[in-house]
Amino acid sequence: MRIHQITPDEWRLWRDIRLEALASDPAEFGSTLAREQEYGENEWRERIVGGLNLVALDPGPVGLVGATSKPGDLHLYSMWVRDSHRGRGVGEALVKAVLAWAAEEGWKVVRLRVWEHNLPARRLYERLGFVESDQPEHMEFRVS
Repeated sequence: MRIHQITPDEWRLWRDIRLEALASDPAEFGSTLAREQEYGENEWRERIVGGLNLVALDPGPVGLVGATSKPGDLHLYSMWVRDSHRGRGVGEALVKAVLAWAAEEGWKVVRLRVWEHNLPARRLYERLGFVESDQPEHMEFRVS
């Protein structure tokens, strides 16, 4: 397995794995499959330009994660791993890649939102050093 950073010219790869994630686990995202199926090439390219977009390849795409800046902090979003690859370190590799990038870029805090019921994801984030924040369903990581 390898972690690959998506470029705007690879927008189809990002679109395909993102739509698979939305179809597979619709309750875990802040968007819907129907909404994102309507996006055209320009919308997909714009989403890629605005931050860090990574896919796990084994050899094809098996997971994704994104990170984007919001005032003051970096936000990790869209973390997802295909069922067939869960429990195999894919999610951990994706999140660690975001944290390494955040450190290189000088970010001090990485935030994310994870639903209370998503215990496997919460355990993963806690194992990697994320802690509960003062906002419900939010966690944060202090970059050192």
